[in-house]
Amino acid sequence: MRLALTVAISLLTAVGALGLTSDCSSGSTTVLVTDCGDAPVEGAQINIKVCCGGNASSSAVTESHGLATFSNHINDICQATVRFAGLSATSFGSGSCTKPDSNGHVNCTVKVCKR
Repeated sequence: MRLALTVAISLLTAVGALGLTSDCSSGSTTVLVTDCGDAPVEGAQINIKVCCGGNASSSAVTESHGLATFSNHINDICQATVRFAGLSATSFGSGSCTKPDSNGHVNCTVKVCKR
């Protein structure tokens, strides 16, 4: 039986850690979900909470290349979860994200492994 696991991921920033609400930063974040063999994972659901501009929540499902993009800068994401049946995240966090490019876009990687 395959169980859906929820993996909580904290991306704490100064604003998020303090629970303050402020204007959101300009930028976006793309999340790549791969398995332990680095193959893309299609159909993983990623939910985020934004700690600025009213603390909105958003979700996306990874496409065939394992990618999901959010219109939020990584610094504004204070909480995220990845859900996929039979898989659990082994690594994800601010250390798995690139530095923002000139447009404020960041790429992050989530590695999930089968149980």
